[in-house]
Amino acid sequence: MEKRHESIQIECLNCGTDVKNTFCHHCGQRVRDNSDRSVSWLLGEFLGNLFFIDNRFLLSVGYLIRFPGRMTVEFLGGKRKKFISPISLFLFFNLIYFLVNPLSDYSLPLYDQTYSQPYSGKWMEDWIRLKLQNKGLDWQAYSIIYQKMSDNIAKSIMIINVPLIALFMYAMVFKRRWYYFDSLIYAFHYFSVFMASLVMLSWANTGFEFLSIGDDSIMYNISFMLFTLCIPVLYAMLSIKKFLGIRWFWAIPAGLGVVIALILSSLCYRFIIFIITFWFT
Repeated sequence: MEKRHESIQIECLNCGTDVKNTFCHHCGQRVRDNSDRSVSWLLGEFLGNLFFIDNRFLLSVGYLIRFPGRMTVEFLGGKRKKFISPISLFLFFNLIYFLVNPLSDYSLPLYDQTYSQPYSGKWMEDWIRLKLQNKGLDWQAYSIIYQKMSDNIAKSIMIINVPLIALFMYAMVFKRRWYYFDSLIYAFHYFSVFMASLVMLSWANTGFEFLSIGDDSIMYNISFMLFTLCIPVLYAMLSIKKFLGIRWFWAIPAGLGVVIALILSSLCYRFIIFIITFWFT
């Protein structure tokens, strides 16, 4: 007669709780044999923590792309364990964004900051002229120093865009969403999609360069319009409709409002970049 195999009770190596399943019901750690000391296991753990590669991550990215606004609504509705943190999701796309390095409009050259922005003016030109006199530099030499510092600062504080977007959005949606927190979660998700769209544009441009397609080509212009305008606007309309639970009649202007919030936050961000860079150079 065969003996029945009884479930073996194992002690969790992390918290000491007796467990019978694959994961500890107390601390959530996977029950594993501690004798596994292979480099491949260590590398897998590193990559998993670095890129958030687990079921929740894949589910979150899938929701973000396929169901605009749905993850935000479910997260705010209490399903927080189902998805990865909005901040973690943002950090992942932020990492990819800067690996591709399409800083573009977020780290402007000194000349553009001084003369082509809504906040530009004679006061800014006077500030720079005084700094050049004190440091004994000409405009070209200082521009190089400024750009290097601006690029580094822009990469370090990109997350500032999110609370700025949420602030402008909250002024628009507070009658339906009373808490600023709700707008903040939406902004994390929306800005993650926007960064992903810019990454796709950079990859498309790389492909065009490989195929020797010039910047003035029809395909290049279509790609630019698609990833910097069409996708952000359409996604804003679809996601805000779900987020606020409104009809299409209102979702269209509300989506445009989200894009305006994105533009206003970008302007504020550029100004912040200028002030910090100017101060440290």
